[in-house]
Amino acid sequence: MKNNILITINKLEDIKKLKELGINNYVLPIHGYCVGIPNTFLISLIPNNSYIYINRILDNDSIDKLKEDLKSNQDKIKGIIFDDLGVLEIVKDMKMEKILYLSHFNTNEESIAIYLNYVDSCVVSTDITKNELERIVNKFPNKLTIFTLGYVSSMYSRRLLLDNYTKFHHLPYQDTLHIDNTNHKFLVYENEFGTIFYHEPIFNGLELLSFPAKYFFINSSFLNLDDIIDMLNGKKNFGDTGFLYQATIFKLKGDQND
Repeated sequence: MKNNILITINKLEDIKKLKELGINNYVLPIHGYCVGIPNTFLISLIPNNSYIYINRILDNDSIDKLKEDLKSNQDKIKGIIFDDLGVLEIVKDMKMEKILYLSHFNTNEESIAIYLNYVDSCVVSTDITKNELERIVNKFPNKLTIFTLGYVSSMYSRRLLLDNYTKFHHLPYQDTLHIDNTNHKFLVYENEFGTIFYHEPIFNGLELLSFPAKYFFINSSFLNLDDIIDMLNGKKNFGDTGFLYQATIFKLKGDQND
């Protein structure tokens, strides 16, 4: 099962530990193309056989630069995980695995079936229940990617919210902030491309490792790799199950296939 795990890394030294554990699919968030991720890597310095991660919406200049960066480094890239559909036009003819991660949008069989005509895998949204997820994954066995462990984004703003807040209140600037408003807790992180609110605690879907997915995605951002390894080995267990057992109140009602 560990051969099916895709995991982001926080530093290059993590790769050795992952390989010792039997995990060979490491994901490097790429500098200049990510938001909400504190540790990113220059695409020119990534190791061979890497997956790369791009998770921000790109403007025209960024798209043009990405096209050049990918062409110059595609021999080192095993696959790309992305959420901007404009990236698909760039990589459609490149020999790399293409995984579409639309965060909150891959929630039904119909849209996933369409996307699978253009990409190798889709990351299924964490906004659906375990029963819904199981039905969708069984519809496309060994094709989908399940978000399995780590922080899940709740909101993204292109604005520099923490910078604006600290300036307005004359406070020392922090790029990371924990917010507790009694009902909900968030980890907020900001970089030059905007601000992301992550739900706290982390999402723990390790019970899903038995599902017939192509990959199981772990976001290690803000987490200790040793803790992740202990969780995979059954020595630790923390986080919550999100909407697996309690459907979100924000989902529109439809027929049973939605």
